[in-house]
Amino acid sequence: MWPRVLLFLIAFSVLILNAAPLKAGEWPKGHIVREDSESPDGRYALLVQTADAEDQQNSNESDVYLADVKAHTTLGPIGKVDYFEHQNHRDLEVFWAPDSSYCVVENDGRYGMDTLSVLEIKDSKFVQTEIGERIQKSLDGAMKKQSHERDIGGDVSPHFRLGNDRKIRVRATSQNNPKQFENVKTYYALFQGTYDLAAKKWTVTDARLTNSEQDDALQAAYDDSFAKHMIVATDDKQVPENFTGNIFRSEEEKFDALDERLNQVYQAVRSLLPPNRFAKLKQEQLAWVKTRDAAKSVEEKSKLTEDRIKALQDLLW
Repeated sequence: MWPRVLLFLIAFSVLILNAAPLKAGEWPKGHIVREDSESPDGRYALLVQTADAEDQQNSNESDVYLADVKAHTTLGPIGKVDYFEHQNHRDLEVFWAPDSSYCVVENDGRYGMDTLSVLEIKDSKFVQTEIGERIQKSLDGAMKKQSHERDIGGDVSPHFRLGNDRKIRVRATSQNNPKQFENVKTYYALFQGTYDLAAKKWTVTDARLTNSEQDDALQAAYDDSFAKHMIVATDDKQVPENFTGNIFRSEEEKFDALDERLNQVYQAVRSLLPPNRFAKLKQEQLAWVKTRDAAKSVEEKSKLTEDRIKALQDLLW
C-alpha cells in the first residue's frame, strides 16, 4: 500500500509536468491548423486546440498560437484570444497582408468582435498590438451621444483592407440591440479608421450614427468576398462538398442576386459620399446601366455587374 503522502506527491508532480510551459518553438499538443488561416505565402497559420483534445484542462495547451507551418514551429501564443475548434457561439478569423508580414486576428463572441489584434512578424517572433478597444470605444461613444445613456454598448462587425504600405484600413458597423428586444431602442453606428502599423497609432478615426437601412447596406457593401460564395448549379451533384454559399439554379437567378447586391452597395455609397461627389456618381451610374442592359447575354450582364459592385465598394475605402 502506497503511503498517502507519497501518492499525493506523485500526483502533484504529474500535474506540474503537464502544466509546464511549452519550450520556444515547440508544436503544442492537441492543436491543428485553423481552417483558412494560412498566410498568402503559405508559411504561417494559426494553431487551435481540437475539440476532442485529451488535455483540455491544461491552460498552456488551450492557447491559440501563431506558427511557422513550413518549419513546424510556433512563434508563440496569441494573447487575449480564447478559442478551440468548432467552439459554439465563437469564431476566429485571420486577415493577412499581401506580403505575409503581418495579419489581423479577430476573436468573435456571440454578437461580434471580442478582441482585435495585429500580429507583426519579426525574426521568428511576433509583436502583438490590440486595436479593437479604440474601435469599440469610438462606436459606443457615438451611440451614447445620441441616447444620453451611460452604459450603452454595441456589438461590432469589423472589415479590413490590408496593404503592403503597412496601413490597416478598418470599417466597422455596430448596433446595441442584437437580440432586437422590442422595449429597447436600437442605435446603429459606423467606424472608419486607418491604423499606421509603422507609427503604431491611428492616423484617421471617425465614428458616426447610422440607421437600420444604412446598416444593412453597409454590411453588404463591405463584403468583398461575395462573388466567391455564389455558384450556378442546375443539379445538387454540381455543388462542391461543404459549400455554404448561395446556390442558383440559373444564370438569371444569379444576375438578379447580383443586381440586388449592386443596389445595396449603391445605397451605402450614397449615404457616405459628399452630395456633390454623389451627384457625379449618379450620372456615371445611369450611363453604366445603359451599357450593362445592352449586353447580349445574361452571363455578360452578371460579369459587368460584379465588376461594378467592386468599383463602388472601392469608394467606401
